[in-house]
Amino acid sequence: MIYEPNYYSPNFDLTEKEVAQRTAPSYCKVPIWTPKEGQNLIRILPPWNEKGLVFKVLALHWFGSKNNRVATLCLRQFQKRCYICEIIQKLLAAEVLTKETARVYYAVKRAFCNGLDLKELDKGVQIMSLPIKKVVQSLINYAKDPEYGDFTHPENGYDIKIEKETTGLYPDYNVIPARKSSPLPDKRYLKELYNLDDFENIWIVHSYDEQKELWNIYADVIRTEEEESDEIEEPKLPEDIPLEVGKKEIDLGV
Repeated sequence: MIYEPNYYSPNFDLTEKEVAQRTAPSYCKVPIWTPKEGQNLIRILPPWNEKGLVFKVLALHWFGSKNNRVATLCLRQFQKRCYICEIIQKLLAAEVLTKETARVYYAVKRAFCNGLDLKELDKGVQIMSLPIKKVVQSLINYAKDPEYGDFTHPENGYDIKIEKETTGLYPDYNVIPARKSSPLPDKRYLKELYNLDDFENIWIVHSYDEQKELWNIYADVIRTEEEESDEIEEPKLPEDIPLEVGKKEIDLGV
């Protein structure tokens, strides 16, 4: 009797996606929603606490390949030494990077909020990541305009259409408020808001050493589409950290 083994044909497209999803570290313990190419229809939910802030602003460093983008929260915003900020300055001093090429590593501010993707309501409340100057500032302008008012109100708020188009290096966004106000699809969403100040259960703050390890593994970057030049902060070393400027003498720490 001849044994005929059974086997399945490989799907390398699906395999590639699976590998990409599992290898890139994250800065958040839950999935983050970002605007998709084309038309997005969302509803931004009310503040998560009594302070009244609709958006949580955080600065992140991005690096890694396109399929394995890595983001780590800049530690300077927590008054700590940030390995990514330091290595950028060292690489600049060693002339490994120029001022222009170094910008791909600078910390980029993003605004996060609780919201609903109205085209995928089955996913419930999501943490949404939005560019500040190209989207969030427009939203704030609408909210302060008496003709539109508070877009987060459960009863009298309104939906937001965000059109995203990428034709060059950076995407363009068009923010369009709904003409009429409308109640939330379901009030239960108000009980499911993420506490965006929770750095224990929501955000992942990599330590200095963890950042170094991530850099050593993933730092072969090209700028990602989320990085916007007018929101980039140039990193500066704390005064107590010596930085040698000689190209040969410098220890890059990579």
